[in-house]
Amino acid sequence: MNQSHGFRHRPIIAVLAAVVPAFLVAPAYAKKFDVEIDTSGVSAAAIEQPVPAFPDGKMRGGQEGWVRISFIIGPDGRASDPVVVDSSGGSLFEQAALDVVSTWQFEGPGTGGDYANNTVDVRFEISGNRDRATRNFLRRYRDIVSDLYHVKPEKARDKVDMANDFGGWNLYESTMLALLNARVEAAEDDTVEELEYYRRALAVSGEAALDRKERVEILGRILALEIESRQYGDAQATLEQLRAAPGSEAVLAELSGEIRELESTIESDEVVVANGTIYNPCDCDTGTPLWAYTPLRRDFSFAEVSGNVERFEARCDNHRLSARVEAGTRWSLPPEWGSCRVFVFGEDAATFEFVEHREVPGHDEAGGSAVASSDVLD
Repeated sequence: MNQSHGFRHRPIIAVLAAVVPAFLVAPAYAKKFDVEIDTSGVSAAAIEQPVPAFPDGKMRGGQEGWVRISFIIGPDGRASDPVVVDSSGGSLFEQAALDVVSTWQFEGPGTGGDYANNTVDVRFEISGNRDRATRNFLRRYRDIVSDLYHVKPEKARDKVDMANDFGGWNLYESTMLALLNARVEAAEDDTVEELEYYRRALAVSGEAALDRKERVEILGRILALEIESRQYGDAQATLEQLRAAPGSEAVLAELSGEIRELESTIESDEVVVANGTIYNPCDCDTGTPLWAYTPLRRDFSFAEVSGNVERFEARCDNHRLSARVEAGTRWSLPPEWGSCRVFVFGEDAATFEFVEHREVPGHDEAGGSAVASSDVLD
């Protein structure tokens, strides 16, 4: 693994050591709960959007959940085809969110197309249990931090796996556990899993779980990993977040070399290749294995497919495109489709290259339709 990023291990271990004060100990359970839906990533105004129920049996143990879902809004305004992009808490929280999405009604596009690029975050939180850790979690947490500090990755791996399997954590604890998982993956040189866990930690965390400085440092680590894995489209969005974050000057300066590489790639005409690995975004068995990516360019193909990579779906603001993954076929997404996110589905751990091109011949004659052309890749 590339060890050139100077802040790679230093700040995150400081985050791990500081974010769970001993006095923040949660009660065993509470009687009230909140379910919040973040609709900032939805293209249309809601007409009917029932809130998911808190899963039976989870409140007494203090377990909370978070689910990120992508879905389609059809011409009639009905929500359909939801997929879990990421989650924390397990299958019951996932299922509660998925069950209710299919009942949502929005203002339809009225054009015969779809509002396809929609994302919601659903948070299941127990009242009075936020931003606190149980004694059980604190004990496990400190043991893992100690193993990481004393460079005992095998012991840290065993203990973090046990913590993952044990479950029952609230969202504060889930944030800390995601950070621990990321550090263990880093110790094992698995940058793919490391990146996903840092993304999850940032998404799940509330304001008390991570302060502004810690969020900036984690954003910087995410940016470095996205550039390292050549996920330049996602890296471009992360860089925008980092530049907008107060107090990010030091991290931006430390990553100046990587940022120059990113900006040079964005401006160039060269082929860009992102490394894709399909994984199950849930720590349970019910999630759909996928790889989600915001492309840097609108023309793409697939290469070096290893394992069962079944199909892809481009979910754009105004349309969607679904097709089988076949090496040697190039696809073009018309600009009038708006912003797009590509989902690739298949078996867990299958890998591929997502090849981004500057232009597909004949694109100007597409007439607003996606273009597929046969091509021999270099």
